[in-house]
Amino acid sequence: MAKRIGLDIRIFGSMNGGIGRYAFELFTRILELDKENRYFLFYNKKNVDFKDLESFKKFPNAEPVETSVRHYSIAEQSLFVKTLNDLNLDLVHFPNFNVPFFYKKPYVVTIHDMVHHKISGNKKSHLLHFYAYKKIIENAAIKAKKIITISDFSKQEIIKYLNADPQKISVIYEGTSLGTNVEESFVAEVKKRYLLSRPYFLFVGVLERKKNIINLTRGFDYFLQKYKLNVDLVIAGKIDKHYPEIKHKAMDIKHQNHLVFTGYVDDDELRALYKGAYAYASASLHEGFGLPGVEALSFGLPLLVSNLPVFNEVYDNAALYFNPLDPKDIGEKMNLLVRDNQFYSQVQEKSHSRSLFFDWNKTARETLAIYKQNL
Repeated sequence: MAKRIGLDIRIFGSMNGGIGRYAFELFTRILELDKENRYFLFYNKKNVDFKDLESFKKFPNAEPVETSVRHYSIAEQSLFVKTLNDLNLDLVHFPNFNVPFFYKKPYVVTIHDMVHHKISGNKKSHLLHFYAYKKIIENAAIKAKKIITISDFSKQEIIKYLNADPQKISVIYEGTSLGTNVEESFVAEVKKRYLLSRPYFLFVGVLERKKNIINLTRGFDYFLQKYKLNVDLVIAGKIDKHYPEIKHKAMDIKHQNHLVFTGYVDDDELRALYKGAYAYASASLHEGFGLPGVEALSFGLPLLVSNLPVFNEVYDNAALYFNPLDPKDIGEKMNLLVRDNQFYSQVQEKSHSRSLFFDWNKTARETLAIYKQNL
């Protein structure tokens, strides 16, 4: 007998970063795999990308359900609960921790990381939000039938900060679907658009505090100052509206003319930027997985990243690691990658083979198995 399964897609869209992409890629493949059960997809038309929504309408067992309730809103705790209850669902999958506090029926939740426990906002206006977040995520973990997370590192963090039962947590890696098919002419066009005439390191992600972009640019500045090389650093991603000062501080270096801030880029431009890059660089202080690095691996790019347990787990030997709190170490590792051609080739060779380890279809199969276990 077909079950009624809810999928919360209100956070859809690449503008919502990695979690929006996670929800889109995962739920698309689940609907491709499961023709038996009936799925209700809750979306907010002000937030969801029209093309994303249309792609779901081709599935006969998928029923989009419009709601005006935004994710992370007060109405999520009241109006959205009524919407869910009215459909009498057998199971709901929330792709992020923001499960309505008063929802009582069975659900699965994906908790990507515990970054907000470790790096909370430094503005007083965020204090109330932080306490609300703690209550919501603790409630989500306690009441969930199953917690999905995206790395062993995140699993240990969830156990540590939420005192969650380890048996209740399943680790399912993300995949990459950006694709590497891009014409060289378009790569040249994008390079021209952003005035990229020199080799460049590439960072991809929102300009938020945990990304540690200020230390990345300082390390890059040290590298240019000491080794006198003609290289750029491209930072591709939108500005965090809560911390617009990050970009200004990141630009406060001697060689700021070697920094290129693209702002938000779509997938086509992103592919071109990966294709044209010399290497991928990230000085992030905390991640649950590190999807942009996995995307970079699929293009055969060597990674130059923070020496974090999660990056060691996910990227393995396809990366060169540095101390993200030490700009000098960042700069020296940049130089090692640039100066040692043999070492660069070795890391590059390992990067593509490592990328094959991550597959959204595998992610979907393992997630669907969890649904079936908990229906």
